[in-house]
Amino acid sequence: MTEAPPPDSAPAEGKVLRDAAETLRTPALQPAHVSPTQQKQIGLLKRAMKCVDRDPNQALELAQKAVAIDPGFSKAQHVVGLLLHRSGQLSKALEHYEQAWKADPADVDIYQNLGLVAWRLTMLEAAEKFFRLGMSNEPHRNDVLINLTGVLRDMGRFDDAIELLRQAIYAHPGEHKLWNMLGSVLVEAGDPTQAEVFYREAITIKPDFGRAWHNLANSLDIVGRTDEALEAFDNALASQLDAPQDRGQICHAQALCLLSAGRLKEGWEVYDIRTQPIYENSTIFLIPKPRWDRDPASLAGRRVLVIGEQGLGDEVLFANALQDVIDAVGPDGKVLVGVEHRLVSMFKRAYPDAIVGPHATFGAEGRKCRGVGWLEKEGDADIWMPMGDACCVFRPTLDSFPAEPGFLPADPDRVAEMRAQLDALGPGLKAGIIWKSLLMTPNRAKFFSPFQQWAPVLRTPGVHFVNLQYGDVDEELAQADREYGVTIHQIDGLDVKNDLEGVAALGAALDLSMGPMTASTNLAAAAGGEYWVLGYQNQFTFHATDRMPWYPTARIFCPPAWGKWDPAMKKLAIALAERAEASNDGKQAEAAA
Repeated sequence: MTEAPPPDSAPAEGKVLRDAAETLRTPALQPAHVSPTQQKQIGLLKRAMKCVDRDPNQALELAQKAVAIDPGFSKAQHVVGLLLHRSGQLSKALEHYEQAWKADPADVDIYQNLGLVAWRLTMLEAAEKFFRLGMSNEPHRNDVLINLTGVLRDMGRFDDAIELLRQAIYAHPGEHKLWNMLGSVLVEAGDPTQAEVFYREAITIKPDFGRAWHNLANSLDIVGRTDEALEAFDNALASQLDAPQDRGQICHAQALCLLSAGRLKEGWEVYDIRTQPIYENSTIFLIPKPRWDRDPASLAGRRVLVIGEQGLGDEVLFANALQDVIDAVGPDGKVLVGVEHRLVSMFKRAYPDAIVGPHATFGAEGRKCRGVGWLEKEGDADIWMPMGDACCVFRPTLDSFPAEPGFLPADPDRVAEMRAQLDALGPGLKAGIIWKSLLMTPNRAKFFSPFQQWAPVLRTPGVHFVNLQYGDVDEELAQADREYGVTIHQIDGLDVKNDLEGVAALGAALDLSMGPMTASTNLAAAAGGEYWVLGYQNQFTFHATDRMPWYPTARIFCPPAWGKWDPAMKKLAIALAERAEASNDGKQAEAAA
């Protein structure tokens, strides 16, 4: 069992196929010089592989029978591991792969599959080790090299990955998968324009290469060429795909692209892929009730469970349409809401007619699982829905978003406490600041402006900066003091990570909050606080507008190109200076009156 991902994700991030390399390798079942016992095992294994698509359970049963005959036979352990891997039972698959490896350490296919399962479990160092061992046995195996460079990419070791791929392409210029992988590395390194060249070369070599079309679509979307990106997504779905999970990844990225283009109705329809098992990052909802059919009329008079989905920030964002569900259910029904336990009190205050309780989330076999344990106690539910489904139905156009801010109001007493602390800082604008996510992988890092680029903002006169950032911030706070002569104030007694009521109250008390979309900034905006968003123009929550329809108080600041944060930060600094000056002039005029 593995831990669930940190609950602060943003759904607009990370669209490139993580596994843009080789898929699982099926072991050869024609080994020479086998014993009669092993020949019997091979017969069972062949039968298992023939029925794997038709009846996976029978396939696994046959393979397990082969293992029971002789657990020391590498091929039998390998096939059981493969079948478990395909079914998502990753930890068990790893155990059988290891048994196969111990029995036959020269079989490169075992290293390939060991590396793939370790990669999927985010055991990147182990995955690198397995792929390198495989290459040491067969140095010219491009499939193993492609996977190795994918792991190096995910570890942020871009130069190492590029050099390996450069040498391989020089030796095998007609290998389309090498060109595709080089494009993927360049995108993650922050160069989508250059990546396009390599994706197109892969497509030139193999026109029906679905993964290259998918990755090309992402690189075009990143640089704002949305129409071309959507055409490339269509080509990807019409092409040859290496694995069923590829279709899930493609559809998810296509949905975000449609939403970012403002084509909400189409985008929401495709976005349902986020809940399907074919999408490898989907959540498994453990709720033994029928799922809502998305017909608003079917909600009337029903007992409906609405459960938060994805990360903490997403739960807050998607609550935008929760009142619409409550209204559709009406007085003869009941809405039950399952949210992250730190949000329960906020949702109870915002939606007093609903029954609110915590959901339970855990990770298993590389998947996030979620359910609620209090349904029967509260009278159970007739149907359920992931919270995003409410947005899919009740937010089909830009005009359908509410004009009034503050759908998750903060505790008035806590707001008053926060204002008292802010007033004690002295005259001047009070601005909250956040600059990174709790989970800063190489893939996620490019969605956040580096802290040193906040310098022109932090040097703005007439502003008191207040920390909204959770996690380890000591280094950045010291840097601001040392290099910019600026104190980023900490609110006494506020645990920014765990006291979400306090974060929402602070967001409502501040004059404004600034930073990328995270749990903290979503809470500040949902509480009605003014929010200045740092994000790329193709962020799906902007919906091709110059604002953020989800939060009427939001104002967006976008870099002009991928990774070019300096212009956006300078624009933010100018706007902040104007805001501080206007605030000061207003307070002076008020005092004079």
